[in-house]
Amino acid sequence: MDIDWLLALGSNMYFFLLVYPVLGAGLKYIDDAFDEQTFDKTKALILAPVIGILGALSMLINPISATILLAVVIGVFLKGKVDNRAHLFAFFTFFIIFVLSGIVQVIYLPLIFLSAAAILDEVGNDVIDYNMTYHRRKKFRYKFSLYFFGRRYLMKVALLFVVLMGVFPLYFLIAFILFDEAYIVVSLYSESIKETAKNKSEKA
Repeated sequence: MDIDWLLALGSNMYFFLLVYPVLGAGLKYIDDAFDEQTFDKTKALILAPVIGILGALSMLINPISATILLAVVIGVFLKGKVDNRAHLFAFFTFFIIFVLSGIVQVIYLPLIFLSAAAILDEVGNDVIDYNMTYHRRKKFRYKFSLYFFGRRYLMKVALLFVVLMGVFPLYFLIAFILFDEAYIVVSLYSESIKETAKNKSEKA
């Protein structure tokens, strides 16, 4: 593969602004295909290696992207969120490319900082899910926490701090926000499919 072409791609902000939302939407599609059964599992299995390749490519061509996405992977992996066949397929594809390339560069201090934020985001999200599942009759005390961890905002805040410190360019924060927003859009679509199926079942 032409190294000059890869270097040019790695410095092109539009590539990351396009790829990050694709990664976010793809990951949520895979999630809900297996966890909620709202999407086709066969399509999710086909999509999984594509997501793995795109994620690995995004990391190979830019150390900042590698730092951000590796922090996400660390947070998800350590919290046991790689929990179905498609996730494993995507992770395996990503890991093989990541290891075989041998040229992935990361920025270590931001990686530690962002990984900690990603892990805390996942912990907070689990707490929110628990309260919503088992304490629905109780009004959740802190609506801000419900929104903040429900949308996994801690890593965004951490990334904003890194940007304000001048370590990362602003467009990576925008790309990461697009990643999360695409994830949320697919989640809302999945919920609408589930609600429609429920209403049809009740009417039958």
